[in-house]
Amino acid sequence: MVTLARLCAEMERSKRHLTPRAARDWWTKGLLPRPRRHGLGRTKGTETYWSDLRVIEQAKATHDLLAWHSRTYTALIGLWLYGYPIELKLVRTAWKTLIARNLPRRDARTGRMSLGDAVGRLAARVGPAQLRPGAPADVKRSAIDVSSELLSAFFGTGDEVAIYGLAEALSVTIPYWRNEPSRPFSLDDASTEWLVVHIGKWISLPTQRSVLRSASNHELPRARRVLRVAFGIFGRLARSLRKDQREAFQEHGPVAIIALGQPLLLPLVAILRDPSIPRPIPLLLRLSREVKRHPHKGGLLTRAT
Repeated sequence: MVTLARLCAEMERSKRHLTPRAARDWWTKGLLPRPRRHGLGRTKGTETYWSDLRVIEQAKATHDLLAWHSRTYTALIGLWLYGYPIELKLVRTAWKTLIARNLPRRDARTGRMSLGDAVGRLAARVGPAQLRPGAPADVKRSAIDVSSELLSAFFGTGDEVAIYGLAEALSVTIPYWRNEPSRPFSLDDASTEWLVVHIGKWISLPTQRSVLRSASNHELPRARRVLRVAFGIFGRLARSLRKDQREAFQEHGPVAIIALGQPLLLPLVAILRDPSIPRPIPLLLRLSREVKRHPHKGGLLTRAT
């Protein structure tokens, strides 16, 4: 049994401050399971407690998530992705808020602008930001054009994407990228068309809103399971890294689950629905078993696929 007093004491012991008032706020918002109460006898009042010891770890995770990003909706999503018992109703509401927060700002001094204009303004910042300082003006214009088309597909502006010529515009920018690719690559119009189409089909915000509305209480946990198995595979493979690399992976792993899980989960639901995509769960489970048996063999992922 974990009393409220013990929970606060355990948090202090782990150098995480938690008051009874803050704990009440957390369980009111769904960040912690609702506790029970029992009487202590006549004139002695009641005691608040949880029967599941895991509430201590959930409270620690809640504290860390709120310290990383002090928004209840992201903490709810993060806790659920970690596997803690969060009501799916709250998870859906939190994800709805997250999607709304991802929309570009549409306010301007002259009044509210259209989504297309807001995306264009965003592309004018995002495109050149991907290039090294000193990139020629024509390369910056190409970067803006590419960013505008990809962002239009992601935000679902409804504008027809100018696919043809996009590959050429992208290839012009590659030599000037801030993070230059380790090996040369090229795209043709067919490849860029596939990319743009599937951004709209799997990843775009309108698709994510639609998936969130229609996803069953089975589909969301199934997609979470795929993500957790995938992260588990990478965690086991990390055991073969050098000690400093392994420690860095362990330190940043929990944040990576949130940073990658938030944008990937709803697109993953859409992908799992797509009958043209091979079912990934059996493959991931087989990979997980292989990694458990041979954790230090580096070519497992290549051989298994």
